[in-house]
Amino acid sequence: MNEWERCAPWIEAALEHAHGSHNLDDVYEMVMDGECQFWPGKRSASVTQIQVFPRLKRMHMWLCGGDMTEILDMLPSAEAYGAARGCTQFTTAGRPGWDKVMRPHGYEPAYRVCMKDI
Repeated sequence: MNEWERCAPWIEAALEHAHGSHNLDDVYEMVMDGECQFWPGKRSASVTQIQVFPRLKRMHMWLCGGDMTEILDMLPSAEAYGAARGCTQFTTAGRPGWDKVMRPHGYEPAYRVCMKDI
């Protein structure tokens, strides 16, 4: 079993909160195409994406699942990876509880997103 297959249940669980934007195969293709970065851990996994805007590059931790402590332990490596590629911001999104978890690591809430299916 390769790392993706081993970690797929954690990524798939995270996709339950993506509101139907992607499925596991979509994410796998994005990782294989180099559009996203896959961060496997022993008890967790995450997926990041470098977002390029006219005035900055941002690394966004898009999906993560599994052991929260291990995910937080991955942050310095992911931040360094983004910084080495010219990113000046690192973001994550999720349920409100993430605010509390991320604050000790220097993160502050930036905005909320409201959604409606049409």
